[in-house]
Amino acid sequence: MTRRKYEAPKRSSLGYRRKRSNSGKPRVRDWPKYSGDPKILGFPGFKAGMTQVIMREDRVKSHVANTNRLTPVTVIETPPTILMGMRTYQSTPYGTKILKDVMVNSPNKHIKRRKRFATFDEESVNTQLTAMEGSLNNALELRVLVHTQPDLTGIGSKAPEILEIKVGANSVYEAFEWAKDRLGQELQVEDFTKPGQYLDVIGITKGKGFQGVIKRHGVTRLSHKTKDGPRKVGSIGPWTPARLRWTIPRYGQMGYFRRTEYNKRVIKLGADGEEVNPAGGFIKYGLVKNRYILVKGSVPGPKKRLIVLRDGMRNKDKFIAEPQISYISQNSQQG
Repeated sequence: MTRRKYEAPKRSSLGYRRKRSNSGKPRVRDWPKYSGDPKILGFPGFKAGMTQVIMREDRVKSHVANTNRLTPVTVIETPPTILMGMRTYQSTPYGTKILKDVMVNSPNKHIKRRKRFATFDEESVNTQLTAMEGSLNNALELRVLVHTQPDLTGIGSKAPEILEIKVGANSVYEAFEWAKDRLGQELQVEDFTKPGQYLDVIGITKGKGFQGVIKRHGVTRLSHKTKDGPRKVGSIGPWTPARLRWTIPRYGQMGYFRRTEYNKRVIKLGADGEEVNPAGGFIKYGLVKNRYILVKGSVPGPKKRLIVLRDGMRNKDKFIAEPQISYISQNSQQG
């Protein structure tokens, strides 16, 4: 083979794992470091759709600074979650392991759809709390078990999803007292973040099924005279080594992947869905009935899918200021 006379960079990216997610509920693999007043470091929500806002550009270094800009935002409905348990972790030679658990009864009747949760009386809860408080010297961190309330939305689902969220605080003792006072109660999105902050959005992308190398990896089509078809990879490897390397683009599953998007700015927190509901509601979602959050740009996944919001892991040098919004579009999306 002669020297190439044109640029032919490697197709596709090797930085993403193309494996179908086991569940539509995204798993959070890590939590940011935090010091300050106790609070939860994550919150679940449901993707409703996108709209537009007119906001003041407050980035000083932007070439359009101090002007009104039309900005696309994603509407995420965030009904209150119920704190139904606490869990402490300890450090062991085999990694981080569970130390103690505390579980309480949820006031939501639909939690019975998750059959693995039993009923707890007040005496057993107090015993669990005493045991956990006595073991805090050995605890590395504290997380809370919360469950969503999809029955408060219009997505058509009633079975709650249970998530484990870390409590950020200066010490495990502060986190324990904060969570103890809120056992069995509702948590609102205002307990988690405020406008102007930067969040990480973790979700499951749209599923596209089994796809070929052109759609899945962006490989260039071959000549129309190619014997085996134009929508193939030209070469899948040399004779030596006589094996198929993992770097070769191949057909397979596309979409329904777990993905994290970093540093999505919070544009607005709202308590009344009528402020953002378009005429006729969001297509394939309906009306927002609970508290909501506006996030700048798009987020992974289709409408109605569960989204987990997390405190930003990489926002150390970000400029934090509450956005100035002058208009939220409520034009009909029906066409």
